Amino acid sequence: MKYGIWHDFRNPPRWHRPWDRIYRENLDQIAWAEELGFESVWVSEHHVTDDGYLPSVFPLLAAIAERTRTMRIGSAILLGPFQHPIRFAEDVAVLDQLSGGRLEVGLGVGYREREFEALGVPIRERARRTEELVEVARRVWADGTVTPPPFQRPEPPFWIGGSGPPAARRAARLRCNFMPDAFVPSDVLALYRELGDGEVSINPSVYVGEWHDVAEHFLYQYNRYREWGGGELLESAADLPRDRYLVGTPDEVAAGVRAICDRTGCDRLFFWARPPGLSIELSNRSLELFVGEVIPRVEAAART
Repeated sequence: MKYGIWHDFRNPPRWHRPWDRIYRENLDQIAWAEELGFESVWVSEHHVTDDGYLPSVFPLLAAIAERTRTMRIGSAILLGPFQHPIRFAEDVAVLDQLSGGRLEVGLGVGYREREFEALGVPIRERARRTEELVEVARRVWADGTVTPPPFQRPEPPFWIGGSGPPAARRAARLRCNFMPDAFVPSDVLALYRELGDGEVSINPSVYVGEWHDVAEHFLYQYNRYREWGGGELLESAADLPRDRYLVGTPDEVAAGVRAICDRTGCDRLFFWARPPGLSIELSNRSLELFVGEVIPRVEAAART
């Protein structure tokens, strides 16, 4: 099992900090997480938000590439419909060269109508535009239309995000790895494995520590996604589906990780290192406990 961390660089108004401090703290944490032993770091993308959700994946990954040496760096996910195929192929190739071949590219079709309106992209074209990125990039790297080529040959690993049958079919058809949500239905995983042969990554919500440390932060995150995608908002953190959050002692978190790994057969697991607004001190403590106490418990259980 490979473990990674996930960042969105949000800075919610309720817990607002200076923007440069957020970026500096998170970049410092990512470099430190490499020293701790995390295998990968992933960043996510959204646009026209009021909390600074990361809108520019490639510049941020380039900064991370310069701060790290061995970590895999990836997008989880990059919103495919908003990319031009040639520029995408060029940006991916340059970033893969800068990182010495450590790039992984996760793509999703998007869902938030306001983003499509702001960027002038018809939402009905989202699937076609996303698939075109992979197809065009492979072609222009192979025939030399785009230089430089990626460091990794013939290409960096591609991942397709989503948790429904269309996403599973898309990942398999494009010969990409699959990146569903942590509680993806088992039949969707089975469909991908029936049609494709790539890796599967899973991204549960994890925090090693007390629930009250992170409850309000996870509530904020839950409600914002419901605002964007449609769904009932929750009044209180007490209403969150606690069984979907791996929060607690190292023993409790390790048991949750084992359960998800057993259910999904995933190859990789990564999680939000810093839920929106959480202090860097609490976030760092959780990461240190995860590496020092959770991973050894998971590995010991796997050997029995």
